[in-house]
Amino acid sequence: MMTVKDFLQLSVTKDFSVVAGDNALNKPIQSVEILDFEFAAGIQQVRETAFNPHSIVLSSLLFAKEKPELLLNTVRNLIDLKVSALAYKPVIFKDLPQEVLDVANEQHFPILCFGGDEFFEDIIFEAMSQLKKADKRCLLEKIMQTLVDEEVSEEQIQSFIKQMGTPFEEHVVAANIQLKQPEKDSKWRESFFQLEGFLKSGLVCTYKQSIFVFYTEKNSQFQFEKMLKEWLKLNAIPAEPFTMGFSQVHKTMSELQLAVREAYYACVFGKIELDPICYYDQLASERLLIELYRRDAQFANHYVETYLGPIIRDPELLNTAVTFVKRKGNVKEAADTLHCHPNTIRYRMTKIRQLIAPSQNELVFYEHVSAAVKLYLLHKESTNVLE
Repeated sequence: MMTVKDFLQLSVTKDFSVVAGDNALNKPIQSVEILDFEFAAGIQQVRETAFNPHSIVLSSLLFAKEKPELLLNTVRNLIDLKVSALAYKPVIFKDLPQEVLDVANEQHFPILCFGGDEFFEDIIFEAMSQLKKADKRCLLEKIMQTLVDEEVSEEQIQSFIKQMGTPFEEHVVAANIQLKQPEKDSKWRESFFQLEGFLKSGLVCTYKQSIFVFYTEKNSQFQFEKMLKEWLKLNAIPAEPFTMGFSQVHKTMSELQLAVREAYYACVFGKIELDPICYYDQLASERLLIELYRRDAQFANHYVETYLGPIIRDPELLNTAVTFVKRKGNVKEAADTLHCHPNTIRYRMTKIRQLIAPSQNELVFYEHVSAAVKLYLLHKESTNVLE
């Protein structure tokens, strides 16, 4: 989806200024239209709706040259039509009347002023190109959601590949890339779209707060991770902020869904186990947890609530259990992470064991609490990606 704020980021609009409604720049834009004489006195409307909702309207305001009082009515009409913004060229009016700006601010209606001699045609061309790109990204994200969440047939996979509009080779590897610490700012994802030009045959798309990268080759022997690292280095993009999950090599036309799921869940477990790079084929019992959660999340969450029930609402004990499992049972590392003495970790883990499973020996307890904590984190990390 393109917003007014995104519109202002185009190369052709970089010198535009916001003169009113700067608190409503998140309004969506679906089209770009030109206002000539639609609201001029004595002009009869040729269609029921002069402008489409969610459009951005460009105008030189020539129709109000002799009657500036028409400007206020024009802005009110545009607001009623649910237009997202008005952008005017300051050839007739350098500054708009204050009453017009006041209404726009009150109604949260953005008014933009051209920066110079930008041509309407150039603005429309670049904006529509961006809209088409946004539409394709939206389509690809919906396809990714279906591949992650739903069961699809081989015929559906082939249909999705056609909709992607990218020629793929016989074999595919997928990578899912997420920030280690979630951020509201999604600008980091834009840099990864430049990767498409570096791929011989592949695709980059978003999935919620993450990026999917697909790389395809004719044979099944290729080093995708090495290529990705080279690209990051060439573009001076540090790898440290990211967690990357890699799928196994699959046949593109029949097993693309497996590549998507493996990459996604490998990345999730990379975040859980604090590994910057995680390969699905190196996961062991975690695969069972993934399938359990994927096939019946309600059952998995109920199990977690039941098993971890005695500590799940005690932040100190729950955080200790989570840190202990993330640090693979290493007491010293858990203590360093939580800034406490190792004996404090031992004491808390003993207390957790007494609350959860007092009759189990230490080895069995660790095995069970590790599985429950990983299911808990699997749900938590998956939910974070979807926010």
